[in-house]
Formats: sequence, C-alpha cells, structure tokens
Amino acid sequence: MDLQTKVMAAVAEIAEQYCDSETVGRPWAVSWSGGKDSTTVLALVCRALQMLPASKRTREVIVIMSDTKIENPILEDYMRRQVRAVNRWARQNAMPLTAEIVSRPIKRSVWVGWLGWGWTLPTNGDDRYCTHALKIEPQNQRLTDVNPCLQLIGSRTEESTRRAATIETYREERGSRFTVSPYSDGRRIYMPIVEWTTDEVWQVLLNSLPWGSSDEIRRLYKDATGECALINPGGSVKATQACGARFGCWVCPPITKDRSTENMSSKYEWMKPLTEWRQLLKDAHNPKKHPDWRSGYRRNRTPLGPGKGCLAIHARKYLLTELLRAQEDVNKLRALDENPLHRAPIELISAEEIELIHAAWEEDAVKRPWLIDDREMEPGDWDRAVLRLAEKEVVRKQKRAEKKQKLADKAYPAVTI
Repeated sequence: MDLQTKVMAAVAEIAEQYCDSETVGRPWAVSWSGGKDSTTVLALVCRALQMLPASKRTREVIVIMSDTKIENPILEDYMRRQVRAVNRWARQNAMPLTAEIVSRPIKRSVWVGWLGWGWTLPTNGDDRYCTHALKIEPQNQRLTDVNPCLQLIGSRTEESTRRAATIETYREERGSRFTVSPYSDGRRIYMPIVEWTTDEVWQVLLNSLPWGSSDEIRRLYKDATGECALINPGGSVKATQACGARFGCWVCPPITKDRSTENMSSKYEWMKPLTEWRQLLKDAHNPKKHPDWRSGYRRNRTPLGPGKGCLAIHARKYLLTELLRAQEDVNKLRALDENPLHRAPIELISAEEIELIHAAWEEDAVKRPWLIDDREMEPGDWDRAVLRLAEKEVVRKQKRAEKKQKLADKAYPAVTI
C-alpha cells in the first residue's frame, strides 16, 4: 500500500470511529507530546474532522499535553505555541476540538523533590519513576475527568523493542490498532499509526499541518540530531532514521548522554549551562565523586550505608545555588541570541518552588537530623544496613527460584493436531 492510500485509509478509519453510534455523546482524548508521532496522529484526527460535514461533528475531542516543567526550553516554547495554534484553528473552523496543557502540582515538582527533600534520582531501570509522575499521572488525572470512550496515541511498534512488546501485551487481538490502557479499568486506546515506519511519519510531516506549517518540527529534530531530519520524498535514498531523535526533559538523569540537548547547545550557546548543571546533578549523586553528599539514610531513617540514600542538606543547598546561577547565565546568553523567540528570559525554577524547597530544608534540619550529613549516623547503623540489604537479596533470590520451579512443574494440556 502506497503512503497516500495509507493516509487516506487512516483518516477514513478515524472518521468512522468518530461517528460510532455506540459511543454517542462521549468525548475522545488525544495524547500529544509535540513530537513527530503524536503530531502525525493529531494531524490525521484534524483531517478526519475536516472531511466530516458539520452536522456529524458532535463529539468533543480533548487534546492533552503534559508539561513536566523541566522540558527542553526550545521544545516547551514550541509546544505552547502549537497548543495556541491548534486552538486558534479549531475556533476559526468551528471544530469541536480543544488543546490543553496539564502538569504535576508545584508542591510535587521534581525540584521540590530533588532539591528540597533530597530524593534519589530515577534510573533507567524499574525505578524510573519520573515518566509516570511527570507525564502519565497528570494526564491520567485529566483523562479521569474527561472520561473518554477512546484515547488516541502515537505509539508505533518500530519505535523500540520495548515499545513493541508493550503494544503486543495490551492489544485486543493480534494486529489490532486497539489496546486497553494499563492505567485504568477498561479505557480503550486507539493507535492509528502503530504499524507505520519512521520514514512514513516524516513523509506526512513534509506537508503542512492543518493548523500551520510543519517546518518548525522538522527543524527541531534536525537541531536535536545534528543531522538532516528530512528524508528523500521520492524514496530513492534510504532514510538514516535520524528523525527518531529523543526529546524530553533537559535534566533527564536516566540517560547517560543527552545528545539532543548537547547537539542543540552546539548551535544555541545559551543551552550550555543546562548541560553543565545536568552533569553536576548526576555527579552529586555519585558516591565516588562526592562520598559525603549522600546522607546514608532513607527519609524514614532506614540506614542504607555510605554513599547511598537521600542527598544531605548541604548538597541540596549547593545544587539550588548552582541552578539559580545556571538560570542567570542562560538568560544572559539568551539576550544575545539571533532568534527573537529565544531572547525572552526563561524560568528554570519558580519562586514558589524555591519557597517550598527552603521549607523542606528547615523541616528536615529539625525533624530528621540524620539527613543533615553522614556524620549523624549512629554506631552500628552501617553494619545493620549491610545485613538488612543482604537479607533482602536472599529473599528475592528465593522468590525467583520458587517462581521458576512453579513454571517448571506446571502441567500443560496435551494438544491434538
């Protein structure tokens, strides 16, 4: 199937689902990150609405974008302008579509957590709590309010092996573009471009979007990869997949090297303080570089040992001082930028967050002296911590062995061929 036919089929299917008589009166929700895949899905939804007569545009479509408050500044500015552009297009064309931005409450922001309460950083393993806390949780709260009969997302099996496995786990049936949300009871998810390739996504984005030009999103990906993010429309040259760049939080701890921010900082001088502070944050949690910056305890006074646990209060104070210095340096450099859109000062951390952080320090200093620094450790705490961790590891190994044995002993029914 050629791409034009594929696009027409996707738009027709979206229009058909939109007019589903069994869910009349219930809204749709579109999850939009501002990236290439979710933007393609939103463009297809808008095209579907355009092809329907006004009398059939009776279902509300809520477009939801999550703001982590630590987004790449260039991407955050782009996202907010795109939301305004989409809403303007919807108003001018009498479309039942509204785009909005949701975020985590300030008192639960990562700055209050990391710099105020001394939380340990998320990793790229099972404790990568930031994605759920900053993106999924605020969006799910809004989805609960909206109660959509269908949530449209831009997931594709080609994105990664992990994403493909997740899609297969929750698909209603093999090859289906519908899944069930793992975060709610029964909410259906629709993936219009689940089997599309990266090349096909970019072929679509070579054209204008219903609400405006697609030039900026292509330029963003080019800046993030340091390579040309456009592919050959004729298909005579194989795409390099450079268009699959990662966009996200400029301070993201789980990734080893943030190539998108670093590539952008080579073009935009004002982004260099961001990459430098991000490395400082990672170093602060590295016991080899700063052995006395971790308190050795959890907040509930569970001893973990040297170089582990929450950040000590003095380390948190240093990081906030350096973050404010980075913010000042960023804005001095932005004032010199050639692009007028980049000259306005930005706020890396809000005054309300700083106030909450100071309050957290004061509370910890009074109520949790073991978080001041590792000198507060009591005699024998390290030994007890090591013993407790060793005991937990033994229990984990036993549980894994028992589970493996149960699977080995399971009787499988005979299959008649």
